[in-house]
Amino acid sequence: MINIPITKILFIDIETVGAAPNFSALETFHPELAYQFKNYLDWFEKRFPEHAGKGPDEMFYNKSALVAEFLKIVCVSVGFITNDGEIKTQSFYGDDEKVILKDVQSLLKRIGNLGFYLCGHNAKGFDIPVLAKRMVMNGLMPPQILPSHDTKPWEIKALDTKELWQFGSFTTIGSLELMCICMGVESSKNMEVVGNKVHEAYWDKQQLEQIKEYCEKDVEVLINVVRKFYELK
Repeated sequence: MINIPITKILFIDIETVGAAPNFSALETFHPELAYQFKNYLDWFEKRFPEHAGKGPDEMFYNKSALVAEFLKIVCVSVGFITNDGEIKTQSFYGDDEKVILKDVQSLLKRIGNLGFYLCGHNAKGFDIPVLAKRMVMNGLMPPQILPSHDTKPWEIKALDTKELWQFGSFTTIGSLELMCICMGVESSKNMEVVGNKVHEAYWDKQQLEQIKEYCEKDVEVLINVVRKFYELK
């Protein structure tokens, strides 16, 4: 099903939080960004109707980490499989987003030159464009392995497990946790910190190490899911 050697894939996952602890803090430290968030509140409410009508405070706290312009990357974890079948992982994490992105930029330049592909769950819809946008916003040139505005779909050097699970259907339910259950892979959802709690864990509880552990676990889970496709007979 996959015509790329599994040892030529860099598996990747990112963890993001809102650009500030809450909307009041955003108004104080980033007033122009706060103004724009209010301007886009209708868009947020249409995309996340469960928080509609509750004002910018709740929407920002719960959903700002999902939109590149209003978030901050706090962890990027990557992994690969050695020729011996061993999983190796590495994480770039901390409070300084630009430092994280510079390290990731350097890594992606190197692996791009070695003919690697990226792989993530919903990577084409989230991780990859968010990485590219945040690099630009931090004055960094996205490496060639990340698609640009004129990259053709067939030129993107990335696998997306959400797409793999669609099998051509656009109505497929596609969470990584559900794929794990269906394919007999242990998921990361028993961790102390999980995806929808990362903003709280970072800003309210200062649990950066736990966020890193969760991000790395997601990469390991991703690798084990993709391995299942390579084991098909």
